[in-house]
Amino acid sequence: MATPEGKRLAVTTTSEAASGAESGNTLLPMLIGGLVLIVIGAIVLMVFV
Repeated sequence: MATPEGKRLAVTTTSEAASGAESGNTLLPMLIGGLVLIVIGAIVLMVFV
């Protein structure tokens, strides 16, 4: 990328920087939430079967 003045802009190369995630904001809470929902769904399924 180049600006109108011809200067180059920095490009983020790490996956954490590119995703916009902050150091404490990762996908771990989403992973835990998904696993909890899977367990709850399995329990509900076992009740009906």
